[in-house]
Amino acid sequence: MSHIIPRALSRLFPVFSSPVSTLPTLAEARALAALLVSRGKRVSIAPAAHGYTVAEVAR
Repeated sequence: MSHIIPRALSRLFPVFSSPVSTLPTLAEARALAALLVSRGKRVSIAPAAHGYTVAEVAR
């Protein structure tokens, strides 16, 4: 029964992300993420084929 609640919540409130930029170094990706967070955005950093992708997370 405990697995039903998280599954129901994930169906009701899905998480979407839209890529903002792909940067060559992790330091640059973190700097951009910090700027976006300071503006009230939720972000994620993920490794890409050539660098790191910064994506804005929206619900």
